[in-house]
Amino acid sequence: MDDRRRRDWAPELPLRTPRLLLREHRETDLDDLALFHGDERTVRYLPWPVRSRDDTRTALLKKLSQHRAPAEGDWLVLAIEEIATGRVIGEVDLRRGANGHADIGYVVRRDREGLGLASEAVREIIRVATDGLGVTMIDAHIVPGNTASERFAERHGFVRHPDGDVHDPENPTRAYRWTPTG
Repeated sequence: MDDRRRRDWAPELPLRTPRLLLREHRETDLDDLALFHGDERTVRYLPWPVRSRDDTRTALLKKLSQHRAPAEGDWLVLAIEEIATGRVIGEVDLRRGANGHADIGYVVRRDREGLGLASEAVREIIRVATDGLGVTMIDAHIVPGNTASERFAERHGFVRHPDGDVHDPENPTRAYRWTPTG
């Protein structure tokens, strides 16, 4: 990755895995996003409520410009497209922190859970973050009770990091941290 792309956190897209493309969002993603943004079970542990189609459209309009994260606090938000179907089945994102630090988020729609697709996407975004964007530490903030996500994080090399827990009664989270050395 060239210096400008690294500085602007602008990876060359799409990123390709055996079954997925991680790419910028498109206006034509609305139907696919509405499917899981509006699913109560899928979003129950996410930092947004169940979204109507109109709410999903509003969120998508913001995501259209989030294929790069040039400043601290910006989000790099990528659609997870399943190559076999051409459908957006989830999203993976990184929030740019200071000094090589990032926060990660990920979601796949319910009918694609348990197939290893989220793992494929997370492994690829970690690879690009560390190899191309200069990231040396990634945190995952998980809502208490989301044991599936905690197990997922641990399987991908994240370790419990209680110092990063958020104790806000409105939005508590448990912190997990990934570093290249574990």
